[in-house]
Parts: sequence; C-alpha cells; structure tokens
Amino acid sequence: MTTRSANSSARGAGDRPRGSGSLASGLDILETLAQHTEGMGVTAVARAVNLDKGNVHRLLRVLEERGYVEQDPRTRAYRASVQLVSLAGHLLRGMDLISAAAPVMRELTARTGEAVHLARRTRSGGVYVAQERQGSGVVTVETEIGAQPLIHATATGKALYCMADGEEVARVVERPMTARTIRTLTSLDALTADLEKTRERGYAIDDEELNMEVRCVAAPVFDLYGAPTASIGLSGPAARVSLSQLDGLGQHVRAAARRITEDIGGHVPAAFGTHPPSMEMLE
Repeated sequence: MTTRSANSSARGAGDRPRGSGSLASGLDILETLAQHTEGMGVTAVARAVNLDKGNVHRLLRVLEERGYVEQDPRTRAYRASVQLVSLAGHLLRGMDLISAAAPVMRELTARTGEAVHLARRTRSGGVYVAQERQGSGVVTVETEIGAQPLIHATATGKALYCMADGEEVARVVERPMTARTIRTLTSLDALTADLEKTRERGYAIDDEELNMEVRCVAAPVFDLYGAPTASIGLSGPAARVSLSQLDGLGQHVRAAARRITEDIGGHVPAAFGTHPPSMEMLE
C-alpha cells in the first residue's frame, strides 16, 4: 500500500508540482479541504492553493454540484463530503482479497508448518476461498474450497461473526446447533460467550469442536468500516497443536489478519483483541 511521508503530506498545495488546467486545480482544492475537516472559506482555499478567488469559487461550485464538497449554509465554509468515502469504498471493494492474502498465507504456513485457509463472509455465513499447505509430506488438515464453515463449530465461523449481534448470529447459525463432537457448542448462549472471548483475545478457537483430534485458530480480516469481511486461520492435528501452543499460533494468525486488513484498506476496531488470554482462558 502506498504511503505518503510526513513531509509530503505537510506541504501546501502551492508547493506541489503544478499540472495544467482546471483538473489539477480542482484536485488541489479537494486535497486541501480533505485536510481541513473544520471547513474553509473561499478566501482561505484560494490562499492555500495559490489561485485567485474567482477561479476557486467556480471550481467549488462544480465540485459541489458533483457532490464532492458541501457548503455550510450558516458559516458559508466548504468541506469535503462523504462522496469521497464512497468513491474510495468502490476502489477498495475492487481489490482482490485472495491476491492480498496469498503472500501472507504462504508466510504463515511456512512459519507454523500447518495448513492455512482463507474464508470470505457472506450474507448466509461464509465460504472457504483459498488454502495454503506444506508440500513436504507433513500431515496437515485440509479445507475444501467452496465449503461453508459451520458458525458454531469452527474457528473460521466464529471469526467471521465475532462482531455480530445476537440477532445476526441467530440468523446464520445452523438450527438446531448439531453436535459434531462432544466439545461442540450447542446453544446460542454458549456461542455468544465464546464470541465474546474471541473479541477479547483477538482470535477464535476450535478445540476439537468440529472434528476430534483437530484444533484450529482463526482471526477476522476487517473492511474499510471495521467490520469482518473475511478470516484467515490454520488447522492442525491436536497432537501437534496442543492447548499450550494455541495462544502462540493465535497471535501469528491475528498478526496475519491485521496485515491483510491493512493491505485491503481496512482497519481493526480499537476494542478488538484488548484482553490477551491466560492459560485458564484456553483450557
């Protein structure tokens, strides 16, 4: 993701390399207003972009007509509008999640030695869209691409819906919540409590809840608005993925999810993962 240095972001419009014509001037005005969220009058904008007031006023009217700026009827100050956010949203939604995740998944499986999977959230639950595994003959747990994770019995499902309210969870969870093993959560109350722990620790756990002798951890990937849009997780034989290793693996997965989140232009909510787990929480 391209970033601007502090020095470049601090320069005024008059210090930038100048293009020609109205397009460059209009972009200068938009960038200036975006940096002054309190709003600016025509005179202040003209001074900032080094243009005469007549041209600035004309360009502001065009930008206002197109919905990119708005004028406060009381103060007459101009501000950049949420149309810019909408425009950015279209761009970010067009970015390929799988392409962004691929190098992170390769690194995660190389670091942990376990199979890594990526799932995308859908209106009805989720779907596995990519997988990365070791090719050295090591026994790993594989995930079928196109399969839908059970929300109540998989770390992936819990990660995808860890920020959902009770009504949304009730809508997407399998009913009845059938037990796949003796460890499967089979009530909404138990699942809600587990999702709260997921939010606190920053990753979800499947402790032999879908298949005996298999443990998994997964963490959500967040979109522009701080909502889970996907999840990345890993699965391994319980003999290799012990309870004492879950937090270390969970932290690796959480870091991987954060990298993908940043690469697709998302952000992690401030309240997510604020309480690291103790061994008692993992047992």
